[in-house]
Amino acid sequence: MHRRDFLSLLPLLAACASAPTVKTTGGAKRRVPRLLATDADFQALATRRKLDADLDRFVMLLLERANSDLRLSLLERKLQGKRLLDVSREFIRRSLLWAFAWRVTGNEVWLDRARREMLNVASFSDWNPSHYLDVAEMTAGLAISYDWLYSALSEEDRRTVRRAIVDKGIAQARHGHKTFDMTNNWGQVCIGGMVLGALAVEDDEPELAADLLAAARTKAFLALDAYRPDGVYPEGPGYWTYGTSYEVLLIAALRGLRNTDWGLLQAPGLLRSAEFYAHAVGPTGKHFNFSDSGEGQELATPFFYLARELKQPGLLAPKRTMIRNKQGLSERFAPLAALWWPTAGNDAPPPLHFAGQGHQPVAIWRSSWTDPNALYFAIKAGGAAHNHAHMDAGSFVLDFDGVRWARDLGMQDYNSLESRGVDLWNMKQDSPRWKVFRLGNAAHSTLMVDLQLHNATGMATLAMPGENEALIDLTPVFLPGQLKRATRQARFESNAVSLQDEIAGAKPGSSVRWAMTTEAAIRIEGQTAVLSIANKSLRVRFTGSAAQLSVQDISRPANPLDVANPNVRQLVVSGTADAAGNWQLGTRFSRE
Repeated sequence: MHRRDFLSLLPLLAACASAPTVKTTGGAKRRVPRLLATDADFQALATRRKLDADLDRFVMLLLERANSDLRLSLLERKLQGKRLLDVSREFIRRSLLWAFAWRVTGNEVWLDRARREMLNVASFSDWNPSHYLDVAEMTAGLAISYDWLYSALSEEDRRTVRRAIVDKGIAQARHGHKTFDMTNNWGQVCIGGMVLGALAVEDDEPELAADLLAAARTKAFLALDAYRPDGVYPEGPGYWTYGTSYEVLLIAALRGLRNTDWGLLQAPGLLRSAEFYAHAVGPTGKHFNFSDSGEGQELATPFFYLARELKQPGLLAPKRTMIRNKQGLSERFAPLAALWWPTAGNDAPPPLHFAGQGHQPVAIWRSSWTDPNALYFAIKAGGAAHNHAHMDAGSFVLDFDGVRWARDLGMQDYNSLESRGVDLWNMKQDSPRWKVFRLGNAAHSTLMVDLQLHNATGMATLAMPGENEALIDLTPVFLPGQLKRATRQARFESNAVSLQDEIAGAKPGSSVRWAMTTEAAIRIEGQTAVLSIANKSLRVRFTGSAAQLSVQDISRPANPLDVANPNVRQLVVSGTADAAGNWQLGTRFSRE
């Protein structure tokens, strides 16, 4: 069938949404899909699509993307720096999408394309075990596609794929792997990927699978400490999606094949982390992107699973908007979002306020969940003493009138730094990591004293004196001897936000720098800054210690290590501690 002819049949195929009829080849004992989804799940999807226009639209968009991707060339084993990770992730995206499309429509054009890509990556010399995330993700992708397409593969193809999963993936972690001991997203991804591989081949490799699952179970809770106690993922909302994707894959796979999740879903903070993630997306659709997290919102497939478990489909409102705008289709686990789409429960939106403790405490407010012009303010405590962290204690983002006025630049591409010899994962005070502009405190909307870096081992604390008020003790993030006390108090109103910054016990005459990172044009009028983007404006008024307002262009890097920040500048307030070593500044953000 010509592709153009096939494309014209998409609506009919999607409307039928019937499971494929296949002949089980090679005398195989099994099998309908059982890893993460079953025949019943695919059959139920057809019914659920009729009841939810957004879900139906989403499936149709996935089928269209699956069709347009048929023209892609086979993947190559090509490293970027020390990583094969982009290839592993792209394989997951392609193979899962094509396997899903075949399961939904029964059209073998997608079955054949998925099969060829599976055999292609199975033929790679290895999956880059020196960077084990690459192995874990490739194993996960091949495990899912192997399971979903099993009945339609020849015995020879099954054997080839199975040997790759074993020899290039799970055999290396039969009795565990050093990554299983890691307490960040690495532990979640590597355990999740290896368990998926083991479950996919356990019929043929029962002893290997049993050994690996036993090793994984002993370590599976280590990385879950990150969610304690309130679900605030310390690596930011973008990395929440990464780590939690594999946590949910592990839970869903175990539930489907073992009728247990080892108690993982009830780990403190894990379920509530879905609420954290919901609040971490502002009305502009952008993340509150602290640490190495990116600003752009993702589809976030685990969010759908957790919202279903919480029986809170109302959490998904921002994702429905994404789908209506044809966004999120490039996420590698997107088909699982369709299968996990919550339908029953409370459609009401979450509360307008979220505060959570943990390694990187946060407070987040918004004036509305339905108004795209709502006021949104999010601020964090914490600091640099955690994986993927920045010197961003006290930093904030602010949305209003559909504009992100105060923003965070986010991470710089790792390979751009590692390829120049930067010891990027050294978190010590004198580490070259903190010379990278985007990672140090100078890039963030926070305070500096004497233009010094923050204390790399200090972590600011968060208290909530009232529902609309947050008090951050910044004292620990300043170097010993710089001051005796530093605080930042935030207060949220229906149409304004105010900050109160105070420093006590600094050396008399110490310089103090207040900064806010923005893409807005800035006009200074005495002690007021007028920010403007297009035809919208925001006024920032300052009161308190004598201070000088200025605008600093940070679009062009001063250090050759740094990347450009196009059209970005900082509103800077400069002052000095008085004879008693004290300094204070009040700030109010409002339309007028």
